[in-house]
Amino acid sequence: MIKAVHIEDEPRNIELLETMIQQHCADDVTLIGNAKNIPDAIKLINRLKPDLVYLDIELNKGNAFELLDQLPDIDFQVIFITAYNEYAVKAFRHNAVDYLLKPISIAELQEATAKAIVKINSLSVNTDILKVLKDLKSNFSHNKIGLPVTDGVIFINKDEIVSCEAKGSYTLVSLENKKKITCSKTLKELEQLLPESNFIRVHNSWVINTQFLKKYYKGKNSYMEMEDGSTVAISFRKKGEILSFLKHLE
Repeated sequence: MIKAVHIEDEPRNIELLETMIQQHCADDVTLIGNAKNIPDAIKLINRLKPDLVYLDIELNKGNAFELLDQLPDIDFQVIFITAYNEYAVKAFRHNAVDYLLKPISIAELQEATAKAIVKINSLSVNTDILKVLKDLKSNFSHNKIGLPVTDGVIFINKDEIVSCEAKGSYTLVSLENKKKITCSKTLKELEQLLPESNFIRVHNSWVINTQFLKKYYKGKNSYMEMEDGSTVAISFRKKGEILSFLKHLE
């Protein structure tokens, strides 16, 4: 029986894949653990020594390539799970690495798992992953961020972001070119991926990039004007913190 672990930061996706494997791949694979972030994933892999890792590309505060970079040896097979656009999928195909494109289909899960099992049973060294890392790593510089959207993931530079506004379980991201992207991460999740040096929470519903701050309007209902002409409210609870921050800019 092949031992597998699942690295994924979305609870519903963890449960979904586990159910799919139990119902459609249980004769060959058993899931022995899961992790939601890079530090926990490293501990899990080192402790359980899995034969196979189902690895989501976008992780909380990082990505799959950063995880693999921190492992001394990749002595297991990997099935990447991705919502990538076509250029990255071509890179996976070119390097013969198994991947699952979201939303995952049962047939593709079974096919990718079967291929991985053949490689495991043949005791082949997993050099394909190293090729993928070389081909794609440049697209995941520290200044890049992936915004999950309805039909995939949009990659942008963090310094293009003017502001982020909470919209329930989604976030409306406003860019320097005045384009707006509806991202399927919450504002809290997105805030954790942005550098504290430039981004600051000014309201329960707003995070702004101080590089695009144009003017602060004081008063009972204080607010900020951004370079793109938009205005952002400042909550009473955050006002003291904001004023302290602005003093450092003077």
